[in-house]
Amino acid sequence: MDIERITKILNSGFKASLAVTGGGSGAVHALLSTPGASHFVADVRIPYSPQALAGFLGETVEHSCSLDTAAKLAAAGMRFDLSVGCTAALQTDRKRRGDDRAFICIKTEEFEKLYALYFSEAPRAEQEKLLSDWLIVLIEQAVGAEQNLILPGSFNPVHKGHLGMLKAAEEITGLRGVFELSAANVDKPDVTEDEILRRVSAIRDIPVALTRAPRFTQKAQLFPNTTFVMGHDTAERLIGYADGSEWELFQTLETKFLVAGRQLRCGTEKFQCLETLDLPVGFEDLFEAIPEDIFREDISSTELRGGTV
Repeated sequence: MDIERITKILNSGFKASLAVTGGGSGAVHALLSTPGASHFVADVRIPYSPQALAGFLGETVEHSCSLDTAAKLAAAGMRFDLSVGCTAALQTDRKRRGDDRAFICIKTEEFEKLYALYFSEAPRAEQEKLLSDWLIVLIEQAVGAEQNLILPGSFNPVHKGHLGMLKAAEEITGLRGVFELSAANVDKPDVTEDEILRRVSAIRDIPVALTRAPRFTQKAQLFPNTTFVMGHDTAERLIGYADGSEWELFQTLETKFLVAGRQLRCGTEKFQCLETLDLPVGFEDLFEAIPEDIFREDISSTELRGGTV
């Protein structure tokens, strides 16, 4: 466990309640075993059995491992500055329906952040380590001790371009990156929870932030101090609709945009990159390019759904 991350959390000025149903207890141990833990940790609960979970929540839940249960765990612990709820279904010695997965909720009076994390098949100890590592990263970001790195998308379906772009962004920034999927859309019907979970279940070992923030201004307000990773077409749409007040908001919230290029399949031979975009005057420094020699993948979810690639 990264002691530097843990120390930043402990010195963040927050007081926190932590509730995990078993999976994620490694993060709790890492926090409590570090000198100065009492600066941050105010309360810890591990309602491991269904009976203990019902007692902690004050109700019996239909599914112990669900987005709703993670949110209820965090809500039940809201007696301090920040509350973390984590419920997980890791590798087990009995038959169980569904994927190995975890749902995380980090909540304050100002925000509620929900994450889904689906695991590759691996021994339970490895899944526990991965979950606990990610919990520390997400808590560090939530308390403002680490900048966020987020790649938003619909992920219908997720493809190697998404994964490669996020990996390239991590290499450039030195940050740990997650995906983000908004259930709400600007000009389309909302995505149902079942459909959201179908999409994110194809993403393994990387958390997906689940929001209702279709516009980048909404994403930036939910995740201040964030570098958003995007392709050329997304950047072009953002520049097309954002007005001056929105660019000023991005600047205030310390929002940055890391843009990957792509060869568009529309007859043009020119590689589309940051240099081909008409950046907003006075806000050019909000943008940075992902160099073509670090990442290039000329593929899109639309083309995959249409069977054109």
